[in-house]
Amino acid sequence: MNVCPECFQNETLKRRLVEIRPRFPSSEKCRFHPTLKAVPLGEVGAIVDPAFRANYGFGRWMFDQEEGDDLRFIIQDMTGATEEAVVDSLVDWLVENDSYWPPDGEEAFYATDRNYVPIPLDGWRHSILWERFREAILHRQRFFNDRAKGFLDEIFDGIQHQADVSGRPTFYRTAPEDGTILYRARVVADEAAFRQISENPSGQMGTPPPALRRQGRMNAAGIPVFYGATERDTAVAELRPAVGARIAVAAFRSRRPLHVLDLTRFDRPGKRLDILSKNHAKRTTQWAFMQSFALEISKPILPGDEHLEYVPPQVVAEYLTSQPIRWRGNEVTPDAVMFRSAQRDGGRNIAIMGDAAKVLGATSAGGEHGDNRPAESDDLDYLDFVSPLTPRDNPGLEYVDGSIELVTVRSATYSIAVQNVLSDDVLSLPDVDEDRF
Repeated sequence: MNVCPECFQNETLKRRLVEIRPRFPSSEKCRFHPTLKAVPLGEVGAIVDPAFRANYGFGRWMFDQEEGDDLRFIIQDMTGATEEAVVDSLVDWLVENDSYWPPDGEEAFYATDRNYVPIPLDGWRHSILWERFREAILHRQRFFNDRAKGFLDEIFDGIQHQADVSGRPTFYRTAPEDGTILYRARVVADEAAFRQISENPSGQMGTPPPALRRQGRMNAAGIPVFYGATERDTAVAELRPAVGARIAVAAFRSRRPLHVLDLTRFDRPGKRLDILSKNHAKRTTQWAFMQSFALEISKPILPGDEHLEYVPPQVVAEYLTSQPIRWRGNEVTPDAVMFRSAQRDGGRNIAIMGDAAKVLGATSAGGEHGDNRPAESDDLDYLDFVSPLTPRDNPGLEYVDGSIELVTVRSATYSIAVQNVLSDDVLSLPDVDEDRF
């Protein structure tokens, strides 16, 4: 039987049939629309089969009745077939082309006397890949690990095309005109130390010079990363300061477009896709995994555990910001990762990498300048001084003039949970103000 796109009401299926129809001779005409070019019914079956298997399973028996709907009803609902003969023929094709081997105990997946129910797509495959990646990078080979890179390639393939249920993309470009302000905080010993910082906030509050770059959640020691927060209180909370501590806080903004992977967008359900979409299963399972991955990246890491627990997110951050991806018709390299704060409920942190992490005009005691020009070379031709292998810096950030301020921590609030180790029950309790103790 030959059919055409007009035999179906499902718009996704119609588009896919239009795409493959040029592969077949013009003489192939639709049985139900004789003037239209058609494709063999088996081509429809090849589209429906993997989508059905990924999204449906047998219903459970409840006494003498099986829950769910029969195969014919679901196929008609999935495809929107307008002719009963098309539905019947498609069901017959699925049953006849069901591949299984009874001698090995395998059972048929397609049956006209069984009912089917939707099954949730979760991120189990991506979770397995993530565990294999952690094993490879933590306990096998730390550097030049092609096996670990292969796992990440599969986990994050197409991540730039994801969007939440409201259509907000998880990968986007932010520009200076957006007006986004980022905050950084630093503990200071006293007011004199604060005054010293305020003389050079771009350098003192920006990314540290190479010798002072300690490892963090998203960077190995020596690698430049600007850790900021979208709220001042979050920037302070991330320091885990003691009550009474003095904190210098400064505001920064982007000075050029930055490409951001926003893990906080995975807090919500993903954009609904038709199950007949080419990438439905892949994108749905990836979304489910990324929801747990976002929690993994944001979880608190106890002092003393950093030497191992920081390694996987450090590798992921370097991977994401070193792999050009195809986005809106262009090759772009991600500059930053946004993630939830582990220290303040509702707070958001951002890790900005590479040149984008540098602050315009920043200078430090080490002589590092935001424009990559050595302090002592003002009377030299810059192009003669710099090696051809040394790229010009293109700082992604600039200090917001006059934003430096000194704050004092008056109290700290913690959200706690009590676990009964005998029953594994967890009881969440209200926030507790440290000043009460």
